[in-house]
Amino acid sequence: MTVAGFFYNRRCMEPIELKVDVSDALAAPGPLHIAASVFLPDPAKLVSPPLVIFAFPGGGYSKGYFDLNPPGHRGYSQAQHHVERGIIVVAADHLGVGTSTIPDLTALTVETVAAANDAAIRKISAQLAEGSLAAGFPALPGLVRIAIGQSMGGCITIVMQGRMGTCDAIATLGFSAIHTVLPQRTEAARRQAIAANRFFRNDDVRNLRARGGANVKVDFVYPFHWEDVPQDILDADMKGGYPARKTSPPWGSLTMPAFARLMLAPGYVAQEAAAIEVPVLIAAGERDVIPDPHAEPCAFKSSRDVSVYVVPNMAHMHNFASTRRLLWDRIAQWSLMVAREKSGGSSSRQV
Repeated sequence: MTVAGFFYNRRCMEPIELKVDVSDALAAPGPLHIAASVFLPDPAKLVSPPLVIFAFPGGGYSKGYFDLNPPGHRGYSQAQHHVERGIIVVAADHLGVGTSTIPDLTALTVETVAAANDAAIRKISAQLAEGSLAAGFPALPGLVRIAIGQSMGGCITIVMQGRMGTCDAIATLGFSAIHTVLPQRTEAARRQAIAANRFFRNDDVRNLRARGGANVKVDFVYPFHWEDVPQDILDADMKGGYPARKTSPPWGSLTMPAFARLMLAPGYVAQEAAAIEVPVLIAAGERDVIPDPHAEPCAFKSSRDVSVYVVPNMAHMHNFASTRRLLWDRIAQWSLMVAREKSGGSSSRQV
């Protein structure tokens, strides 16, 4: 058996779990660690040039969102979907989320969390490039890095890329760089939800409750899940409460940074979005938190390559939708296009 075959049969289908120390990159009390799951393809099936997707979850969710395995169901793991096509996937929890370090949630800032993600991406990428992440897996010096973020993860990814230029491209999935708005069943309910969340990026998160809006009832099922999501999956996702979860499914998180609520402010990431120069993929479900997906490219003024993809029969939590593979395939195809153009050549393998 070849080394590649040995590696694939023993390790590919199970992720490598990492705790990445990001303390040295932050002006914050430590130690601080990012939890990451690394999904490695069979080396013989790697796309060329080699490609890694770093995936960051939304508020109330953890890195498990990208490797969903609901009991009694198959085909919900985005990570495995990409890995089977030769793409490396790294799913990571933000600081304050899942199994990453949980510091004072009211003290975390979007800039700090973005810097932590940047540090984790750079450290993991260096290990992949030099071949030190896993025994038997080859060094990948020409590795192309793409970050994708769902909802809150999309917001933080925009801040990270705009401030630090971390990756070769980014995809924002279900987050508006103009104004993120939760759709509701009626226009009156939608307007009420907007009125209850009139914030600014620099607002003190400790005073949000005192400013009102706590009594406004927001429907999260309607914006989050399309009507054909299996009832048992919907129940598992929502039964512990949202956004403040009292119990959590394997793909959820009991905690999230307090600044997450501020992300509903208009223009929250305007400055960082305008500074991004790399290719950007904007993806949304047919019913999502982006009021006008086709207006979004205007926010990315410095990028010469901005794509928009709206997926039918899909709500905000994309990976639960029956049409999820349409999105996964678009991300894979777009990522390979970006990698090919960056390398100045053509790919030897299509996905």
